[in-house]
Amino acid sequence: MQIEWKQLRRIGISIFVLFLAVYYWHTVAGLISTLISALYPVFMGLAIAYVINLLMSLYEDYFFPKSQKKIIDGIRRPICLLGAVITILVIIGALFYLIIPELVSSVQILVNGIPNTLASVSQNKFLKTILPDGMMQKLVTLDWNVYIGTALKFLKGGFGGIAGNVISVASSVFANIVSAVLGIIFALYFLSGKEKFQHQSLRVLRVVVRDKYYYQTLHYLHITNECFHQYIVGKLLDAIIIGLMCGVGMLIFQLPYAVMIGTIVGFTALIPVAGAYFGALIGAVLILTVSPTQALIFLIFIVVVQQLEGNLIYPKLMSGSMGFPGVWVLAAVTVGGSLGGILGMLIGVPIAASIYKIIRERVVEREEKLDLGPLPEIDNSQQERWQKIKSIRKKKKK
Repeated sequence: MQIEWKQLRRIGISIFVLFLAVYYWHTVAGLISTLISALYPVFMGLAIAYVINLLMSLYEDYFFPKSQKKIIDGIRRPICLLGAVITILVIIGALFYLIIPELVSSVQILVNGIPNTLASVSQNKFLKTILPDGMMQKLVTLDWNVYIGTALKFLKGGFGGIAGNVISVASSVFANIVSAVLGIIFALYFLSGKEKFQHQSLRVLRVVVRDKYYYQTLHYLHITNECFHQYIVGKLLDAIIIGLMCGVGMLIFQLPYAVMIGTIVGFTALIPVAGAYFGALIGAVLILTVSPTQALIFLIFIVVVQQLEGNLIYPKLMSGSMGFPGVWVLAAVTVGGSLGGILGMLIGVPIAASIYKIIRERVVEREEKLDLGPLPEIDNSQQERWQKIKSIRKKKKK
């Protein structure tokens, strides 16, 4: 095959650019990190727009879908977008309204009840034998409200390095708030003209890649979008299921705060693997203000619920909605969490499902191209396997 000078020039430039990237890797990595940080609000806007679009598209399907009037076409997008945003804000506001006040009051009850708890614990015979004489009595007689108030004043005063840490945390929180606000603004712009942005992106893609790869890329993007869509819907269903299981189970065992804790566990279950445990910890703190025994019963109950949900319901739900085997769902969550933390857990499953579907399509296409029939059953007989290997070798020699 004859190689043209144009191809050689491209190869040479590519090798030179690769050499520069490897040799000056720290500089390149810094530039990439700076670029990602600068574009972070845009990426956040795309993610927010994708989630809101699921609800907005649903509303658009039911907002006079058969109407041909121009006025309906003109107001369909703004009204459905506004409805989707209001729906999400109402859900978030209702969750905070139900959770935060009860949580604050329960923590106050828990703090005020420390002296009584220590008084009851001080009567424990085992603790009396292992603690020095008089220590338990000192703990009981301490004015805990004074010490807690002093600690809060110390934290508010910002002595020494604490002031710097507070400023650092405050600046980080402020930067995240600004990024979130910009992300929401970008999301609204993307959603208001999503067809236009999609058309522009496809035009750029079509002139950059060849026709064969253009349509192949579109197909792969369609598979990825389908997997992410099904994953988000499946995750919401999973959160609702575990929230109902927790709330109904607590009502059966007559545990306090059943409805509120079920809501907390369901809401935090949107975070893969660790989310529901965080919600369970909050629930245990709330129940602890009422009864330590009931808090222990709740922890045992939530562990059982988590095992059922994590090993049976979640894999089956994800595999049913995305056509992805349950064992690979657990593997994707584990690997995604190891590589990218919580974000890796969130996107690990849909990315792995997309790769799984693409590989499966390629395998089927390759089997049809090679005219291969169905794969025979695996033969566990060593002698028969060896005979088949020898027959294949003989055919190749002929």
